[in-house]
Amino acid sequence: MYLMFVISLLCLLLAFCAKITKILLPFFCSDSSEVKEIKNKVSDLRADLAKISMRDEYIKYVKCERNIVALETALNEAKGRDNMKRVAYEYGLHYCGMAVLALIMMYISFSYRNTTIIVFGNNFNFEPFGGLISFPTQVPNSISVMSWIVVNNLVARTLAGYVK
Repeated sequence: MYLMFVISLLCLLLAFCAKITKILLPFFCSDSSEVKEIKNKVSDLRADLAKISMRDEYIKYVKCERNIVALETALNEAKGRDNMKRVAYEYGLHYCGMAVLALIMMYISFSYRNTTIIVFGNNFNFEPFGGLISFPTQVPNSISVMSWIVVNNLVARTLAGYVK
């Protein structure tokens, strides 16, 4: 009975792996110290710029604007480097998570391939699909682990397609 729930949970995790990765990504990637420092400098310069009168101190105003533009250029470059790191972490988390879950699913499918999940009474007849549903267990009116994995995977991916 526990195997049925474990397989269902693994299929859900596998289907929602991309969404889980996006939730976990901020814990692994944040702005670098360089980006934070430049953002602080830009905000300080913008505050100074707001205090300077353009009409009275035009030269000082223009110099402050040039400094802001130079810092914003440096900020965009630093953000580009951070985005490269963020993309690497995002793909790494996503595909490593999928690989681990897929390996667990493969282990379960090989280890429990002759195990039935549910056995129905003789009053149920699943023909013409009875042999396919119970493959490879050959227990009549039953659902095998392999069939359970396929059905749960299909349902989980369908659910994941509806969640935004």
